[in-house]
Amino acid sequence: MSKKIRNADGVKSSLRAQLEEGRRQTDAIFGIVNQQAFYDRPIAERHRIIFYLGHLEAFDWNMVCGTSFQMRPLHEEFERLFAFGIDPVDGELPQDRPSDWPSVDAVRRYNLDARQAGDH
Repeated sequence: MSKKIRNADGVKSSLRAQLEEGRRQTDAIFGIVNQQAFYDRPIAERHRIIFYLGHLEAFDWNMVCGTSFQMRPLHEEFERLFAFGIDPVDGELPQDRPSDWPSVDAVRRYNLDARQAGDH
C-alpha cells in the first residue's frame, strides 16, 4: 500500500473517530434533558430545545449528504424543519407551539437513521 493511501486512510479514520466522539458528547448532553423540557423555549428569540436535538443531523445531512454527495432526502420534512437558523424572522418572536414539533422519539430515530445512512 502506498504512503499516500495509508495517509488518506489515517485521515479518514481520524475524522471518523472525531465525528463519533462529537456525536457521543452531543448525545450525552441531550441525554440529561428532561423529556418535557425539549418543548421549552429558554430564550424567547430562539427555537425550542427540540430544534437543537434534530439540527445537527439535519445540517450534516443537508450539507454533506445532500449537497456534497447528492443523496436523496432521508426525511424531507425534518430536513427542512431542523435546517433553519436561530435568528428571529423579521425581528418577531417565534409563534410556534409545542404541538407543532415532532416527538423526541421521532427526532432521535431520524438522527440515528441520518447517521447510519450518511456513514455508509
